[in-house]
Amino acid sequence: MSSQEKPALIGAGPLAGLAAFTIWGVFGLYFKQVSFAEPLEILSHRIIWSAVLTLILVFALGRRKQLWLLVSSSRTLGMLFLSSLLVAGNWIIYIWAVNSGNALEASLGYYIMPLVMLVLGRAFFGEQLNRIQLLSVAICSVGVLNLLVFYGHLPWIALSLATLFAFYGVIRKFVPADPIAGLFVECALLTPASLVYMFWLHSHGGSAFGNTGIANDALLIGLGVCTTIPLVLFAFAARNMKFSALGLMQYLNPTLQFFIAVLVFGEAFTSAHMVTYALVWLGLGVYSWDNLRTARQNRAKS
Repeated sequence: MSSQEKPALIGAGPLAGLAAFTIWGVFGLYFKQVSFAEPLEILSHRIIWSAVLTLILVFALGRRKQLWLLVSSSRTLGMLFLSSLLVAGNWIIYIWAVNSGNALEASLGYYIMPLVMLVLGRAFFGEQLNRIQLLSVAICSVGVLNLLVFYGHLPWIALSLATLFAFYGVIRKFVPADPIAGLFVECALLTPASLVYMFWLHSHGGSAFGNTGIANDALLIGLGVCTTIPLVLFAFAARNMKFSALGLMQYLNPTLQFFIAVLVFGEAFTSAHMVTYALVWLGLGVYSWDNLRTARQNRAKS
């Protein structure tokens, strides 16, 4: 890479990151547009068309070698099958949450996800948590328990979204894979079951695809594009910007989800939600401050 190309790529990295997190943040609007289909049908289309598009990208971007490395190992395939189940679980809960009036709680899940990953990093990889990180986890935990006190049940949508995706990250850390080739394998492993479900749904007259108009069919096919494109942008951003900055940028996703849930979908934001979100934002603020402080100390030592 020449000296002229490098600054251009560095400048493009944050733009790609912003684009990726913005797409993820407004994805709920798209799911509302396809709410004419049942959540399982939406999930099936997302899996099938993502498999098609990522396969095209594997060949177009010259990732065939990376793909072969993944499919030639039975252990790797087994791990990716497990990760595919985790991410599919995350997807179906989010789809259902948006279309059942629970997009606000879904945004909470993506706020607390980094701290769940922090705990899993300690459990699975022996990563040490300093006192400030423990404090941030404790503050967010109090915020989650606040909803339990007010409503009598834990925010299971938020906890499920955060936990499933955090465990997905654990699996993918054990099996470092090219993002595009890895997503193709995950979707390909789930495609047979998705196709069987689609054929069953169609045979019983319950399929929206092919029965509700070309425009709706295009929206369902577009789920593959909306799934794959932000992943490609995120992978580019991760290679061309500071990881600490990328970590802070990820909060754009749940923030957009939050405002869309309240301002666009009109979901109720009660005093209990206000207390919970205030505590979660405080915990994330403490966590982010510690990350920035540590990054500055590491730069000063180098």
